[in-house]
Amino acid sequence: MKSVAPILLAVSILLGCASGPNWSRRQFAFSLPADPPAANVSSNIVALNRVSISSRFQSRSFTYRMSENSYQKDPYAGFLSPPERALAEPIRSWMRAGGCFGRIVEPGSGLTPTLVVEVSVSELYGDFRDKSQPVGKMEIHFICYEVKDGAPGRILFDKVSSHEAPLARKTPDALMAAWDADLREIMGEINSQYAKAISKDR
Repeated sequence: MKSVAPILLAVSILLGCASGPNWSRRQFAFSLPADPPAANVSSNIVALNRVSISSRFQSRSFTYRMSENSYQKDPYAGFLSPPERALAEPIRSWMRAGGCFGRIVEPGSGLTPTLVVEVSVSELYGDFRDKSQPVGKMEIHFICYEVKDGAPGRILFDKVSSHEAPLARKTPDALMAAWDADLREIMGEINSQYAKAISKDR
């Protein structure tokens, strides 16, 4: 236990938790788009087949990058659900908000998808290497492909997008707000570039 205590104390001081009212764990979720879904420009039925997270960031606990090869997990701040599920719902919502993909179905839908999306997240952490300006980092690999007769078909879109938003404060709330901003920018870029890609393909 002696070897763990300094790490916990360092994390708490870094994020301003040591002077808080208690040491209870706090849980966070991504925000959903405020605007209603856009009108669909396509009749495709679209399923988000999976969201996978790099093994470094699969924990519900928030991850902080302290140096080039050093990461820490926060035992007092984390996602409300596993990060794969935490990201899946807002990604679907941002796809609906864009309107360019088609009708986005929920998991377990009885509708047969004509397009499948797979998302892999390679970066999801608070970057504290620059102590004067920490940022929330996110990188997503987004693939969309056709499905014919139940089998994968032509790849329509393949994009890696990343973003880093500055933290207003060194707190878990500020990090969650930065990740919200990251996801908003990334999905805005993906919606825009997918719309351009399919317009050229017609």
